[in-house]
Amino acid sequence: MKSPFTRDQLERVKAVAMDMWEPYFKVTLKHVPDAAGKIVHDRLHVMKRVGEEVNRVRKQERRELTGQDDHWLKGTKYLWLYREENLLDKRRPALEA
Repeated sequence: MKSPFTRDQLERVKAVAMDMWEPYFKVTLKHVPDAAGKIVHDRLHVMKRVGEEVNRVRKQERRELTGQDDHWLKGTKYLWLYREENLLDKRRPALEA
């Protein structure tokens, strides 16, 4: 697919804001010179991905610990997913532990 922008216009691009959908990333890398340093992902999608990865690691750690008859991660899911400033005061000691 031919770009609707001229080569000169593409060279003058300073930043490209996008979500984290891989096709957007690929086409930007293909058409915008030095695009790797110009791509900016929005906070919503970045934090969604961070939350998913934190939860994936939490699940993996819980499985491993449960296999060793260690259950201290049970019931801690939301401790890991809440922003610290949104965590209820009564839950803060559990996170610190």
